[in-house]
Amino acid sequence: MEQPPQIDIRRPLPEDSVLVGRVASAADYDQSKRALLNEADAYIGKYRQYAFFHEPDSPQELESLKIMQPRLISTYEPLREFPGLQRLEFGTTDSKMTVPDLSGLEAASDLRHLSFVSKTTVKHGIEAIAGLSRLETLHLTYLVQAFPKELLSALHRVRELSLSRFNYESPSALPPALEKLQLRFDDLVSVPDYEPAPTVRELQLGAQTCRLADLGSLHVFPNVEKVLLISPKKLTDLSHAAELSRLRVFDANFCVASDLGGFHEHPAIEELRLRGSGITTLKEMGVCPMLKTLYVEKSKLASIEGVGEQFPLLELLWIWGTKVKDLRPLQGMYRLRNLDVTLLKPKDWDFLPTLTGLERLDLSKTSFADPSLLLNLPALKWVRLSGSQAEPGTKAWLELEQMMQDRGGELVYR
Repeated sequence: MEQPPQIDIRRPLPEDSVLVGRVASAADYDQSKRALLNEADAYIGKYRQYAFFHEPDSPQELESLKIMQPRLISTYEPLREFPGLQRLEFGTTDSKMTVPDLSGLEAASDLRHLSFVSKTTVKHGIEAIAGLSRLETLHLTYLVQAFPKELLSALHRVRELSLSRFNYESPSALPPALEKLQLRFDDLVSVPDYEPAPTVRELQLGAQTCRLADLGSLHVFPNVEKVLLISPKKLTDLSHAAELSRLRVFDANFCVASDLGGFHEHPAIEELRLRGSGITTLKEMGVCPMLKTLYVEKSKLASIEGVGEQFPLLELLWIWGTKVKDLRPLQGMYRLRNLDVTLLKPKDWDFLPTLTGLERLDLSKTSFADPSLLLNLPALKWVRLSGSQAEPGTKAWLELEQMMQDRGGELVYR
């Protein structure tokens, strides 16, 4: 009988943790190896029909593996015989799984990506994850349990991490090189008071909704650049955005916040998404020299006065479905490339010829009536006039239609 390598795979963890693994018996090793080979054969059988899949000469040469029958595996030490394994998943979506023991998992010494895809409970050996020294991506969104608080601190190469509502409060510190954190569940009212995580650049909070009322708990990510809050309908206070001086992208569609003072003269913000929010004006933002993208459609916005001076680099502006009645502040904003003013009914459209950088323009269901205003826009390639007051078949309409055809663009009016 083949004997497993007699290597002491135990390694120390902090005092509140347990040992990383144990040395399996020869019988456990052989049984688990057979089960892992069966999993590998099943994986190959499932994916060999796809053109993207490169079938290895032997199952142990797989780079990716999915575990579907963990009850047959008492130790993962045989993964040392899968030297090229880089990606390991447990289960499949919309299912539940119980993993009896993860002990020996650290034997997968080159593993880079680990995910629990089923709603998973690990009975024993969860601490073995700490031994995956080359791990770069760890998805625990569907792990329905807590874990030792120092487990993540040992993962020095992890760049991307997702946690569940069962374990997001488990760690005292996040992986030291973490760049992207996802807390994708609906019960989140604040980010735990982790040790400061200066390497985190991207943050996603919420699944169907995010229950943050303010941004104060984000202080643990002083260098965050991108924040995505999923439908944060309780978010009323944006003032702490001022403390996130490197924030480039902020997405909080459907928040109820009405005061944008937290972004006053923000030095880094480039993209702001506040669809359906409670904002009525942009004045509180002052001059934001880097802002290029602004989505405030279906909000309570009533005025865009000063928009050109405040956002000199603005390239995309969606204000459709708002209460804005005067679009003349857009005069001379030649950097605008994408403008959507659907449903708006201003009296004056004479500013349009000054928007010489426009490539895409949505005027559907507006009071717009004169296509000749668009004929001298040199970059325009897509226009929608559906439901506007412009009449098809007029000379100006036909000229616009021909211009779009000549540019390989499109005039939409149905």
